Amino acid sequence: MGLLAALLYAVLMNGIPLVAVIYTGGSPAVLLLLYWFETVLMVVTGAIRIVLHRRATAKAGHYVASSTSSNKDSTAASVRAALANENDFLKGFLGITLIFTIAHGMFVLLLVFLFKIAGPVSWEDARWALNYAIVVQGLFLLWDLPQLRGWSFARLSTSVGQVSIRVLVTQLGLIFGLMATGMTGSAWGLVGTFVAMRALCDAMIAGLQGFIKRRDLPPGLARFLAKRSKQSIESLEAEFDALKRDGAEVEALLERPIGQLRR
Repeated sequence: MGLLAALLYAVLMNGIPLVAVIYTGGSPAVLLLLYWFETVLMVVTGAIRIVLHRRATAKAGHYVASSTSSNKDSTAASVRAALANENDFLKGFLGITLIFTIAHGMFVLLLVFLFKIAGPVSWEDARWALNYAIVVQGLFLLWDLPQLRGWSFARLSTSVGQVSIRVLVTQLGLIFGLMATGMTGSAWGLVGTFVAMRALCDAMIAGLQGFIKRRDLPPGLARFLAKRSKQSIESLEAEFDALKRDGAEVEALLERPIGQLRR
């Protein structure tokens, strides 16, 4: 997702709903439901992107779980040996992500409808949250569909990888949000924690993507890591270069059509 698309998404999924709830005097529970609906739909649309991209490109990355290809010790040879079934990447994506999404949903529903910590909320409000999430996620999916054939596997992996990050943010948001609610005595402590953590998450994703593209470690970070690991900056840079080289080789392998690797 480019910068402009990321900003638009933040406005649609964070800014507009937050302003709408505050302006109408609605319950903060509407936002909690909206964020969970968003996660569910991101899992669904992420799976759709994966399946359609595999059918359009048949890239090797679909035949290996991301936990294997992203391991710091993986090499092109070890990843090639691990290539197996066409849905391995999809299964890895759905695995733990789907389990945590379901668990979070049960927890949010209990908070909203049983304990009414962030409520009360009507079924009409819940339908609004669901329909709004469907519209936003549907629009972004429709925007991506014509371009999927031209996507690299790395771009697909980055796109769907953000779903797992959203799941983690939801997990942390529930934990720290309940603590904030206890300290403030208001359900807005829970919702405010979600909004703040989502914004922080988006900023960290952008920063991490920029860091990965760097040719060298930032000088300050290199000195800090060298001191912690008790080695010279030169040897640390050499390790960093080796990791990047192995990573580039693995990435190139994942971009190749599976037919070329199985001849």
